[in-house]
Amino acid sequence: MLLMAAASASAVACSSATASDSAAESSIPVAASSSVSVTTAPPLLDERGERLKEALGEAGLASGLTDGTVLAVARGLCDQVAAGVPEERILDTVRPIATYAASVSGTALSGDDAARRFVETTVGSYC
Repeated sequence: MLLMAAASASAVACSSATASDSAAESSIPVAASSSVSVTTAPPLLDERGERLKEALGEAGLASGLTDGTVLAVARGLCDQVAAGVPEERILDTVRPIATYAASVSGTALSGDDAARRFVETTVGSYC
């Protein structure tokens, strides 16, 4: 009920603003701008991240993974290793992404093997 009242109040505010805006539009000149500013984001992966992505590629596990995904998974995995999380829990966490990466890379690895290779590669190249 509260949501309906808010939507109704919003519709009234928008319609009254539209009516007054129309009257103002005719007397206010509008300047058109033809220049568009495009900003390029800095690369997501630093040198260490690039090395990891390259190592994962060599292991058949990087295709289909964005830089952001590689970075997020690597950081999480390294945090788990540093916290002493048991290896089986780490493998369980990484298994879905490693299985996906292996499948889109055309690498014939089981989910367990892909997860183990992903963890070994990440720990050796990034952590």
